[in-house]
Amino acid sequence: MNSNAIKVQWLRYSLEPAAFVRDCVFIYDATGQDWVRFALWPAQVETLAAMASSRKLVILKARQLGISWLCLSYALWLMVLQAPATILLFSLREEEAKELLWRLRGMYERLPAHVRARAVTHSNETRWILSNGSRALAFSTRSGRSYTGTLAIVDEADFVPELSQFLNAVKP
Repeated sequence: MNSNAIKVQWLRYSLEPAAFVRDCVFIYDATGQDWVRFALWPAQVETLAAMASSRKLVILKARQLGISWLCLSYALWLMVLQAPATILLFSLREEEAKELLWRLRGMYERLPAHVRARAVTHSNETRWILSNGSRALAFSTRSGRSYTGTLAIVDEADFVPELSQFLNAVKP
């Protein structure tokens, strides 16, 4: 791909999160045990648009709707196309938060090379930093409140004790 085409594509992706997800993002299919392209459903496209246009968004959902993957796709879009971004990943237990970070890294590793940052400058189970200044941090809901994030993802929020206090402490 020539440099002008890359610039046009970069601009399109920076303005259209759904185009970025459709064209670039792979998610892990546990049944097939492989990474597959994220084929967005119409409702997921609407939800992604709501994420991009809302300062605060609560999603009440059933299981297996791809919302966790969608949230991580939006976080990835912020990290690579709206850098620098700080993504705070929370779950009740730190192990689940680490799993979210593992997914985010896996998605990033499968992006086209011209979309990724120049380098990953730090990577462990709870902290992942890109050379463009973006970072993702994984926490249990009992920690991480002192960080200011561009985006805070609270997985399984209905199990968080005193959720409203927690949300006030971590809101970007």
